[in-house]
Amino acid sequence: MQQITPSDFDHKILSEQIKILYGSKLMIIYISLLVSILLIYPLRDLVAQRDLIIWISLVIILVIMRTASYVSYKRNYQPELAKKYALHFTLGSAGSGLLWGVAGFLFFPEQSTEHQFYMLIIFTGMSAASLASLHAYLPVFYAFLIPSLLPITIKLFLQGDSLHISLSITVFVFLSGLSYFGLIFNRSLMQSLRLRFENTDLVEQLREQKEEAEKANIAKSKFLAAASHDLRQPLHALILFTSVLDETIKYPKVRKVVDQINASVDALQSLFNALLDISRLEAGVLVAEKVHFNLQQMFEKLANDYSMAAKEKGLELEFKACTLAVYSDPALLEQIMRNFVTNAIRYTDKGSITISCIEQNDVVRIDVSDTGVGIPANKQQAIYTEFFQLGNPQRDRSKGLGLGLAIVERIAKLLDHPIKVYSIPDEGSTFSILVEQGDATAVQSQQVQAIEAQQNAYNDLTIVMVDDEASIREGMQALFETWGCRIIATATLDEAIDDLTTQQLTPDGIIADFRLAGTQTGIHVIQKLHAEYGDRIPALIVTGDIEVDRLREVNESGFQLLHKPVAPAKLRAFVNNVMKNKQRRETF
Repeated sequence: MQQITPSDFDHKILSEQIKILYGSKLMIIYISLLVSILLIYPLRDLVAQRDLIIWISLVIILVIMRTASYVSYKRNYQPELAKKYALHFTLGSAGSGLLWGVAGFLFFPEQSTEHQFYMLIIFTGMSAASLASLHAYLPVFYAFLIPSLLPITIKLFLQGDSLHISLSITVFVFLSGLSYFGLIFNRSLMQSLRLRFENTDLVEQLREQKEEAEKANIAKSKFLAAASHDLRQPLHALILFTSVLDETIKYPKVRKVVDQINASVDALQSLFNALLDISRLEAGVLVAEKVHFNLQQMFEKLANDYSMAAKEKGLELEFKACTLAVYSDPALLEQIMRNFVTNAIRYTDKGSITISCIEQNDVVRIDVSDTGVGIPANKQQAIYTEFFQLGNPQRDRSKGLGLGLAIVERIAKLLDHPIKVYSIPDEGSTFSILVEQGDATAVQSQQVQAIEAQQNAYNDLTIVMVDDEASIREGMQALFETWGCRIIATATLDEAIDDLTTQQLTPDGIIADFRLAGTQTGIHVIQKLHAEYGDRIPALIVTGDIEVDRLREVNESGFQLLHKPVAPAKLRAFVNNVMKNKQRRETF
């Protein structure tokens, strides 16, 4: 970004001064011509006709020359020519001032006091008018004012009597006053122009910085998308293999190692899920599905999930009974509440954490209050910034990533639920969210169905899985086989169709990675298999991409989407849906 130097500002100001002068130049020169005629008309009987004709002829020639200069300005002016046209205007003003000065000295009617006062009125009027029209550029103003008014001042003084000397002094004071006010007005204009250009430059700098920030944000998103895809692939395979170990390993010593592996994988998965949430919210592909539901069910679920974590820190975790219903997206609202509760436990070392709901007119206010470290007033807005954390300069990952509240703020905006924080350092904090009150008569009960892991539960199901990563295929095959499914795991669409044809099988469900080798995508694979075997087959796209355009593309396809690494429970839920779909088809 190029910085504007003081000389650049000076050049811009000069250019603007010239524009102001030439904007009124035609009016100035033609009014000057009209007043010149009005000056000499009463003097025709007092001054030699030849002198008057010569003078007015010179005035007309000067008017023509200045008009030509104006035409040249209109046709050719560029900012770099500002000094040239400033000189033209200055010379024209000097010429006009000299002609008026000559008239004031040579045409002075010594024998007629009335004509003297008439001449003084015209001269002082023209000088006063020049203050308004020429003060934008001092050389032009002084080039006209001094030559036009000084000769008549001298002529008055030379008359010798007290009246004319007094008039001479008065005109000189008038001349000095105009010179002073011209300087003041010019300084004011210069300051105004400088401030305007500085503000314009500041706005331009801010615009460029905004563009650079947007470019950096796009680059960041692309980097995260690429890195996420490449890292999610092995992580997804790792989760699949650890799930197989989890279901097959029974020895206590080995079981402990498997549990530790699962804990590490869960932490890594949490990091990717946070990045994914940010990307989905920025892409605008996350859609709120609001329903009426009771808060008590959510409270009970959260109490069950967080009671052990609070107990381990010696904290009292209290969920006050809530009989109110709200209208919101249960999953997204729960995500906000989980973040509030997690932060309350993380930043509270002693005391209690209380979760409650209060009815306020047509909204329900949900509060999460703690007796923790609190948040300084000057940091209560910064906590919603990505990767911002209080009291974690070492970036200890056990204290989170600093993405939680950034995600909360975006989800709250999506849901149109205002969030507030009230906090006193060393005393505690209260995070609140205002949710539209629900209709108790229209409450849709949300029941979480436990998925029972029963061997051979899906013996009759055939699942086609297309992924160009060998480790992913091996992991998926091992996991699905432990559930009793028949799985056709291939790297390409053609291989999948060949295997199905050879084994004379029809797929009951389809799982496809979004990004495949070559130009094919998971969307293309599903569409081809639907065309071959029927479009009522449940299909799932699995991807590690978080790039905005790809997320929109998958969202617009209408197929179910899961992001790598995929929890086995979500895959089992898909298989359960495949089984129910098959049962319905067989029934009808």
